[in-house]
Amino acid sequence: MSFLTKSPERTILAVALLVLALGAATLAYFYPSVSDITGVKNQDPQGHPSVMLKTEDLQATLASWDTPVLWPDPTNHQRLFDSDPYLFYPSAYPTGDYIKKIGPDTRSPSGVFLSWYQKYGLDFTDPNVDREDPDGDGFSNIVEFRNEPVGVKLKAEDCDGTKSTNPQDPKSHPDFLARLRLQKFELRPFHIQFKGYEQLNGVYQFQLSLTDVPSYNQPPLKKTGDDLGFEGYTIGAFHQNFQDVVDPATKAVVHTDVSVLDLNKSEIGLTVPLPFRQIIDSPESTADFIMLMPTEVDKVIKVSRGKIFKGPAPYLNDRAFLVIKADDSGAVIRDTKTNQEFNIPKLDPAEWDEVPVGAPKSP
Repeated sequence: MSFLTKSPERTILAVALLVLALGAATLAYFYPSVSDITGVKNQDPQGHPSVMLKTEDLQATLASWDTPVLWPDPTNHQRLFDSDPYLFYPSAYPTGDYIKKIGPDTRSPSGVFLSWYQKYGLDFTDPNVDREDPDGDGFSNIVEFRNEPVGVKLKAEDCDGTKSTNPQDPKSHPDFLARLRLQKFELRPFHIQFKGYEQLNGVYQFQLSLTDVPSYNQPPLKKTGDDLGFEGYTIGAFHQNFQDVVDPATKAVVHTDVSVLDLNKSEIGLTVPLPFRQIIDSPESTADFIMLMPTEVDKVIKVSRGKIFKGPAPYLNDRAFLVIKADDSGAVIRDTKTNQEFNIPKLDPAEWDEVPVGAPKSP
């Protein structure tokens, strides 16, 4: 009786082992080795000469981190792999909102709708798209998106784009006056004293002293309605009054002159009361205005309160404005032709980053 007849299980096991051995030998023959894949012939550590880092390579790498990356559409469009479009903002990583799904209501980190950029053919993956000025009118894209009214400062995230101007049309842009800002103001008071008065032929005459002015430039006696001859003031109403006042030193009651003379700047609605025989500081100030336009960033319009200035050419050269007031919150000016008053906001230094680079075309 043969071996096969006595134990068929052993024969099957022997054949299986032979097949596995042949298969392993075949894989070893055709499968590439580690050295074939990596080119490494020796696994012992080998030294390599240092390579100098090139400046242009470093700059290119850093620039790539400031550029939003749009995920490409899949080529096969199989539903299993067909993702919604997303935009990755490396500059906002890791703390900001650095991944945004692109949809009708998706906004850039600055607050502008991506759909608004797309509407006008603007590349929202360009990190400088907010500050660019494709139509050359001097207004950046983000400024045209907000289209702020004169005297109003808006955030892009509070705007829906329905009032935006066309960033591709140089004739469609915000009001030039909306780009006027109060850069700073400075108090510039002068000291004045209402020294005395007398009545001549039924008319009161007033003696005023400007303590910062030489004696030869002191004003002569003035009456109500006269020009002071200084800072545009006129002599206003006289309010004669006497009160019984207790002298703190002697405790005696003294009949005291507490009259008041008004100084007026009627064009700005300003009245400065001058108490009798007291030195006061006048509320004078100087305002520095700038326009957030490419050709005006280094130009300052310095004007005193109550004075008139012309708008810078070529933007507001046909208009003149009277400065009504200026303080830490901003300024109020009045158009001398229409008498319309405008609030001018205080400059936010961050607004310089919204001014396009380069000279705009003539308006």
